[in-house]
Amino acid sequence: MNQMFDRRRFLIGTGLAGIALAAPAIVRAANRRLIIVSNPGLENATLNALMDRQGYFRQFDVEAEIIELPGATGPFDAILAGQGDVCMVSGYNLVLARIAQGAPVRIIGAGMRKVALALYTRTPDIRGLADLPGRTIAVGPELGLLHMLTAELLKQHGLDPARVTFLDKGSNDQAYQAVVQGEADACCSSISHLHDADDLTLLDGGKLWEGLPRYTFQTAYAAQSALRDKPEVLTAALAAYGALYDYLMSPAARDAFFDARRQAQKTFDAASALAVWEFNQNERPYTRDLTIGDDRIDDLQQVLIGAGALEDRQPVAAVADMSCARAAARLFSTAR
Repeated sequence: MNQMFDRRRFLIGTGLAGIALAAPAIVRAANRRLIIVSNPGLENATLNALMDRQGYFRQFDVEAEIIELPGATGPFDAILAGQGDVCMVSGYNLVLARIAQGAPVRIIGAGMRKVALALYTRTPDIRGLADLPGRTIAVGPELGLLHMLTAELLKQHGLDPARVTFLDKGSNDQAYQAVVQGEADACCSSISHLHDADDLTLLDGGKLWEGLPRYTFQTAYAAQSALRDKPEVLTAALAAYGALYDYLMSPAARDAFFDARRQAQKTFDAASALAVWEFNQNERPYTRDLTIGDDRIDDLQQVLIGAGALEDRQPVAAVADMSCARAAARLFSTAR
């Protein structure tokens, strides 16, 4: 079976929703074809390019089309609209809240497990988290990932998030630039800035992967219809991503990783590429076994409840389905 890899922008009205009206043979083919949606950000684009380069879809006999959509909610909204089957690498922190509201979607596994974010400052008298009350912290929108996780980190250290001013700068990079330009005292931004030459320093206690060790940074989620109609191809795709993550964290992947990042980035930034490479090697934020335990699903829900984005904890069986991830772990093991 041939791999299909089409990194194109999503267009409403592509006609995918009408596939059920096609001839039976075409419908059967469609049930083997997986539409994978993701954000077009640099980290995701790098993973997409590396997946294509290494041929893991071919290895696991997956006919996949990757569609990139802008915005934090873009991939989720596309799945709701019937224009995608699964999102594998784009973290969206409100997935569980929207499932609780009735969205026919389930969490099916993990992408990046560790939080690849950090708190930075260039203000000399801010050294650690305890120095943040009364200051301005650049993040993204209210209840977005940067805002929610920064507030959760403060709470974990006994600090009241209400005592800081959160400045919505939109994105990771814009939050970082707000500190560079003197608009904010600190920011929550990507680990890709760890080697930037902007005189920003990492706060003591500002490594979110250490401060929030049980928070799953990126969850993979799929339409319930895909779980029902395409379990075999979903399983194969999860195994392919397990292989990708296993390779990505190995020293053997260095050249391929940097080449994929050059392909994904218009103007290659060697410092950011090195920061991400070192994080992947040292912190090992991924795993080839994509299953998520019930306790970690509950942890995600508790963060949402604490932020006011979710009223009550839902039964894990009502929001997550690890059957394909468990099968993928077995498939990956037999394929090695």
